Amino acid sequence: MNFPAILAIAIWHPCATDMIHVANVLYLCSYLVRDILWLRVLSVVAGLSLMPYYCSCGDHTLWAPITWNALFAFVNIVQIAILVSERWPRQLPPAERKLREEVFPELSAGEFLKLLKRGEWRDVAAGDVLVRKGTSVADMMILTQGAMAVRVDDHVIATLEPGQFIGEMSFLSGNLASADVVATEASRVLAWPQDTLARHLDANTSLSSKLRAVLGLDVVAKLRAHGKPDA
Repeated sequence: MNFPAILAIAIWHPCATDMIHVANVLYLCSYLVRDILWLRVLSVVAGLSLMPYYCSCGDHTLWAPITWNALFAFVNIVQIAILVSERWPRQLPPAERKLREEVFPELSAGEFLKLLKRGEWRDVAAGDVLVRKGTSVADMMILTQGAMAVRVDDHVIATLEPGQFIGEMSFLSGNLASADVVATEASRVLAWPQDTLARHLDANTSLSSKLRAVLGLDVVAKLRAHGKPDA
């Protein structure tokens, strides 16, 4: 008898033994999905499907696996609640909503809010130098308003527009800045201290992969547009 037939019998005429097959099919499905939320949901349902068998195994109840499955279910349910909370749509101010839609569309609402909380909004006057060539870059920034010039030996090699990053090459590589970055008009940036951002990404692997992908695309776009990296 194949799995679909077993699953159909278990649904319409459930018994403890059949639920073992149901649980294993659900576990198999959980291993096939890529979304961590659905993996946890399927794992909880699969674990709970085993409870009838554990409760009616011969003449005694299997309390040890019941206890462990209950514990696994509790942990997964807590994590499911956290994931749902992070993905739940949230109202954002216009500037932040635009930033998420244009630069961070792959981030969930919760991931984006956590990233925002670790950053600092800064107003920059025209002529301010945000990055100096040959120095370590303390912050990674994204330009949200205004314009910046990337200079090497007083020659402008690139211009930055809202939505582009500043200091991302240093963040990704750990190298010193390869150029100066100067505000050419009154601007606004969102800045993250590199060490704080690195610790946050180390603790959030999913966010880390998404953000590094965003930074990689930004670097590639700059290289294609200007033929050389910025700061």
